[in-house]
This record gives sequence, structure tokens and C-alpha cells, in this order.
Amino acid sequence: MRIMAKVLATALSSFVVCLTMSPFGLARDTGKDKPPDRFVDRGACPFECCTYRQWTTSDAVHLLDRPSGRHVVGSLRKGEPVQGLTGEVISTPVAVKADREIPETPIKANDTFYVLHYDGEGLWKVWFHGKTTFVDESNIKVPPRAEWWVKVKKTDGVIGWTLSDKHFLHQDACE
Repeated sequence: MRIMAKVLATALSSFVVCLTMSPFGLARDTGKDKPPDRFVDRGACPFECCTYRQWTTSDAVHLLDRPSGRHVVGSLRKGEPVQGLTGEVISTPVAVKADREIPETPIKANDTFYVLHYDGEGLWKVWFHGKTTFVDESNIKVPPRAEWWVKVKKTDGVIGWTLSDKHFLHQDACE
């Protein structure tokens, strides 16, 4: 009985592998076709001339222990200088069906790609088959919900995270 169960399990396993590899198979999604429901782009600086350097706070803000954290580790006063260290853009990807081939990308007409966040210079960062690439803003009809969390260091050495939300001056190196 055990041998028969093992033979059946092996046969079923082989059948599933064949379906997966077949162009007509049921299991064609590799798991990489869709990005995570909550995409985190570590190190992102999401606009033209965006830079991490010395910034000045434009209003009072609390610093948290991590992005979306609840533990306050410090606070900033309006006009206080800080060092912008890094950031994360956290987004909820939006599926888009391409209405045409998108030049300089592997995306063809009728392909589905996922919009992650604005990246600057009229380009949006997108997910397509497990990789990120950039598409022109003319291909984006509905932007995703995205938050830009920044990690800053106060002059007294306290390091914490906050939403950028226009709380800082001098983030734009082009100004």
C-alpha cells in the first residue's frame, strides 16, 4: 500500500511539473509576476534632483523608531538642521494593462505591469515579471498610494524616521 501511494505521489508530482513547464499549463505564474502587496523601495529618493544631505525642518515633527513605527525616539523643531540619511518609498502597487509597446522596456501591448511610485524626470518605477524598470508618465493613468519615509540624524546624534510630507527644506539639489 505504501509503495502504491509513493508511485501515485511521484506520478502526480511529474504531472504537475509537466503542466508548469507546458505553455498550456495551469501554473504559469512564477510568483514574480506580481510584486508584494506592500512594496518597499529602500534607498529611494523619489523626485528630480532628490538628495540626502543636510536638510532644515519646515515644521515640528516626531521621529519614530522605523517607518510606520509607533515608538517616538525624538522630535524636531521648525528650523532645526538634520542630516537626511536615507529613505524608503512604501507603495501599494497598481496593475496597468499596457495599451501599446513601451519603448526601452520589455513591456509589450496587453502586458500587465504594476506601478510602484514616481521616480522623477517624468518616469515611474514599475514592476514587470519580477524586475523593476521605468516607464514614461504618459503610460500611467492611476498612480499608486505611496509614502516617502526618511531617516534623519539630529545634531545631538538621535536617529529616527518620519514621513517626508514637505517637512524638510533642501531635499532638492536643483533649488
